[in-house]
Amino acid sequence: MRNETHVEKFDKMSNLSTELQRVEKIYIHIESAELAQTRNSVVGGLQAFGNSRFQLGRVLRQYKMHFKSGHGWVAAAKLIAAAIDRDERTVFRIIEDYERASQLPAIILEAMLEQQIEPAAAKHARVVENLLRITEPKTSEEASAAVTKAFKTHVVQKTKEASAKPGMEAFAQRIVKQFEDRYRSATPRQRDAEVQYILELLVNTMRAPIRELRQFGRPTLVPKPPKQGAA
Repeated sequence: MRNETHVEKFDKMSNLSTELQRVEKIYIHIESAELAQTRNSVVGGLQAFGNSRFQLGRVLRQYKMHFKSGHGWVAAAKLIAAAIDRDERTVFRIIEDYERASQLPAIILEAMLEQQIEPAAAKHARVVENLLRITEPKTSEEASAAVTKAFKTHVVQKTKEASAKPGMEAFAQRIVKQFEDRYRSATPRQRDAEVQYILELLVNTMRAPIRELRQFGRPTLVPKPPKQGAA
């Protein structure tokens, strides 16, 4: 099974390079050694997806810059996302997370990596935001201390927020009631259009990899997510 998985992944990456070249011919027109090198870096970064989101974001952004047309980049992003079984929004978010983290001084980035804190991980966005507000450290020791402090502050904030949050069921029922109250007198067409907009906005804002929603005969049949900490 492991060999089959490896072969499938290899095939996807091999095909990806060919498919990206096809898109480049349509939208970029001009071949260059720099373009080929950037494309190869993207494929290599995807093969190590999960090891360094920051480096992957860097090469993805470099590759994106070769596309003058937004349509061309979207076409390429869809191919890249499919190679890692995601949708193109994941590719866009990886670049956004890299661009946010890349604003940090190099000395801070080095300290984060030394402490195994991925600068471009979405879960560390608040840590990055806190570090962007401080004065740039002059030594590696100061940078390390600043990263440690920012991370601990982030953990404390998350703990406080979690303890102040209502239970998942109560929260869900409150949101559902707000929707029911708002759309009680709306036409089905208006209701459906606005609900779709709100759900898509929510999924994109929360960066949740949800591609489809299922409909059940009754609300009580909707399966509940597993509790945190459950095996």
